[in-house]
Amino acid sequence: MSRFLSVFAISIALLASGAQAETVGWRDLAHARKVASDPYHQLNQDQSQLMLDFMAISAHFAKVQRDNYLPGLNALSPLTSADFSQGSYPYAERLNAYLEQASEVNAKLSAAIEAEQDPAKLAQVIQATNKSLDAMAALSPRLEQFKHGSDKYLDKKERIKQPKYAAAFTVGSTLVDAVPAYQAQQQVLLAKAKQLKALLAHNL
Repeated sequence: MSRFLSVFAISIALLASGAQAETVGWRDLAHARKVASDPYHQLNQDQSQLMLDFMAISAHFAKVQRDNYLPGLNALSPLTSADFSQGSYPYAERLNAYLEQASEVNAKLSAAIEAEQDPAKLAQVIQATNKSLDAMAALSPRLEQFKHGSDKYLDKKERIKQPKYAAAFTVGSTLVDAVPAYQAQQQVLLAKAKQLKALLAHNL
């Protein structure tokens, strides 16, 4: 009898633990669905990916120019992953430093282009800059979508006043202004290289 009771008690315990695990599982699933449906988390993910993509494109451009044209260029060190679960603010300082370095790369290239006398090297610069601009152009609609979404999300009285939301989209809002500025720098590079290449071809 006692053996039967022991087996019965174990069975009840197993059933209870199974029911508890199932309850926890449903709670986890419900939480995951709630997180997935919250625009805040999607916007956070969007700005994270935009930052990583911008860094990847600009760093690749700098590497190509360093390898093929101007060895003295500083290498850019892009982030390859980011955790925005606690918001974007911790990455804002890193992004600003990176933007400054990317601008320095463009400035050094601009100075080198002005003194360049080899049409073949200018042709390489033109090709690489065109590719970079094409890649950056693909970010523009995503940046616009992010800006629209974040503006709409923050357009709530209860959110504007909370510190949690005040700097929530710092990285994304920085990129909204920084990417067009970077594109403008590269447009200047492209125009200079094309103009000088045409001038050199005319003088030959």
